[in-house]
Amino acid sequence: MNSNLKIVIVEDEVLIAEFMKDILLSFNFTEVKLAHNKKQARALLTDFFPDAVLLDIRMKGELDGIVLANEINEKYKIPFVFISAHSDREIIEKAINTKPITYITKPIKEADVFAAIQLVKQKLKDDAAHFLLIKNGYENIKLFFDDILYVKSDDNYIHIFTTDDKHTIRNSLEWFKDNIKSNLFQRAHRSYIVNKSKITKTKSKSVFIGDIEIPLSRGHQIKLD
Repeated sequence: MNSNLKIVIVEDEVLIAEFMKDILLSFNFTEVKLAHNKKQARALLTDFFPDAVLLDIRMKGELDGIVLANEINEKYKIPFVFISAHSDREIIEKAINTKPITYITKPIKEADVFAAIQLVKQKLKDDAAHFLLIKNGYENIKLFFDDILYVKSDDNYIHIFTTDDKHTIRNSLEWFKDNIKSNLFQRAHRSYIVNKSKITKTKSKSVFIGDIEIPLSRGHQIKLD
């Protein structure tokens, strides 16, 4: 199995973490990092920017894995797999609510790690058709199509407005359209691309996304599905 996936293993039991790393190395995953607590995990999520995380539910007696899973869902939106030796119903329910890709149970088996990574790879393949990857300094950011409202050109830059933020990058609207690979996005004006699914109102010379009015030029009429 050849891959360039970047993987973080978050496991407080060092021997188990090293054992899992050895398994991944045997599958030719060469970019594998270890974290043994929340602090180390958060640092790697920010600086290493992994493609996936193998995450122990309970570390040092606390449900740190579930805390981290919620942070991954909110900030990083990358797939994760839970590692667990627990069968407590309440813990399982909390874990399921975070929507992991799957579980690996202790004692760790090579076949289980293999199966989990296959599911992660499929998830990443599916997601690749639904997000745009941009750089903000040294940080990589995934912008999921459904979160993007519209894009505005500003000389040599574009501003990408999402449901909760604005991202400015040095590029063009043509670059955005070529890389987005989705018919959700349409040119409304020489300076604007809009997500058609986010339009709440239309006029003859403009469209609205919530309270935001975006000019609509004659040559760029929006066809709503």
